[in-house]
Amino acid sequence: MTGFETFVAFGDYHGQHGCRDTLAALERHIKELKPKHRICLGDMFDMACLRKGARSQDGESWEGLLQDQNAGYMAISRLRPTVFLNGNHEYRLYQAAEEAASGIVREYCQEGVSKLEKYLRQMGCKVYPYHHDKGVHRIGKVAFVHGYTASQVAVKQHAEIYADPGGAVVMGHLHRIEAVQAVRHGGAKGYSGGMLADKDELHYAALRPATMRWENGWLFGIIKTGKGGGFKIWQAEKTAGKWILPTNLTEL
Repeated sequence: MTGFETFVAFGDYHGQHGCRDTLAALERHIKELKPKHRICLGDMFDMACLRKGARSQDGESWEGLLQDQNAGYMAISRLRPTVFLNGNHEYRLYQAAEEAASGIVREYCQEGVSKLEKYLRQMGCKVYPYHHDKGVHRIGKVAFVHGYTASQVAVKQHAEIYADPGGAVVMGHLHRIEAVQAVRHGGAKGYSGGMLADKDELHYAALRPATMRWENGWLFGIIKTGKGGGFKIWQAEKTAGKWILPTNLTEL
């Protein structure tokens, strides 16, 4: 397809809470599609022990940390992103590296930050901070972000903020599958592609009815980077319990 570049966008694996079936399906899809851009939308780790309020309780704080990190790194190594947008869960590591009351915890997290950034850059991955202004990757008329709000209209809000006129935003963070048309001059679209996590493993989901909207999936498509722009974005999700996805994209 002349002038078009292919991509996949995925995220929200949440470390030890990741869904291995979804990860394997995405890995197969990448192998067959061979996209030029593999964009990680963040939250590949959960870092539950580093959330505020847990850091001071050693027993709770460090339980499962090693398993979480190993699982996150495993998923990254299999998917090999070309772009990595830090999410709010990775941001916990950065926050603790700066703010943790314990010097031991701060030093551990500083080493964790250095390890993650070195690991990603060694595989040739461009890394973005979790930041509402600096954490935006653009290809043609499509912007990619982790996500900074989680309301019922978050996808529309992100499209209005980050999409160029006639463009789109692709985001993670929400765990739900959604596509919207934003109200703005020139038009703008917003996409949320679901998650790679196992919903049943995210135990807090049992207490929030809104999590009934959560689904496994990712986004893929084509972007025209030359004059005039243009894009087409598709949703990957299960059909009748199976991953049935096109991989041969042909210009007719």
